[in-house]
Amino acid sequence: MSLHVGTSGWAYPEWRPAFYPPGVPQSRFLEHYSGLLTACEINATFYRLQSESTVTRWAEATPPGFRFAAKVHRRLTHARALPPHEGGAEFLERFLESLTGLGDRLGAVLVQLPPTRERDDGALADLLACLPPGLPVAMEFRHDSWRAPEVEERIAAAGGTVCVAETRGAVLDRLPEGPLAYVRLRADAYPDDAVDGWRALLEREAADRPVHVFAKHEGVPADVPHAGVGLALRLVGAAA
Repeated sequence: MSLHVGTSGWAYPEWRPAFYPPGVPQSRFLEHYSGLLTACEINATFYRLQSESTVTRWAEATPPGFRFAAKVHRRLTHARALPPHEGGAEFLERFLESLTGLGDRLGAVLVQLPPTRERDDGALADLLACLPPGLPVAMEFRHDSWRAPEVEERIAAAGGTVCVAETRGAVLDRLPEGPLAYVRLRADAYPDDAVDGWRALLEREAADRPVHVFAKHEGVPADVPHAGVGLALRLVGAAA
């Protein structure tokens, strides 16, 4: 089974002492985190290109089997035009090169489009065409105009998947098509029956392809079992 579970980021001192013991320095947070969870979504890559030494250090702090998902830089997703236009192809290449230090720890790249970006089939085709073959990519659309089966099918055919961003605390019947799956659990709380439902769905999907799932982190204390890192621990515990 290839189920990778975590949160969006790990460098949260407010998770002491429920998740990070008092004696663990922040420089060792990732080491401790990766001993309990199996994946992490990196937010920092959205804001700036990371140095080779930083990315390599992240990989070295984690055990074999751990996976990172890197959020694509905002210059690529929030500019007036998507890559390859306006120098986007060149910057995309630089961005992906900046992740090489992760090696096989790189499980997915998240392309998160802004809510103002309406559906544009031509722009999507151009973007998919400039992605390297074999890149494990998930695309998160936050404008409702993108919600269509043909969009999901086109991305799956290109080797990616549509990211699920679940905000109501509900359980889906299935995950979008593709060689991988990508889920962001963003609701304020998931009751026990929803946790059980997600656990069953994720384990079923992970029997056939890599599944990456990330709980929210904003404003969720570490000792809450129905959201945030507490939810992630429950899901990864079921998968262990």
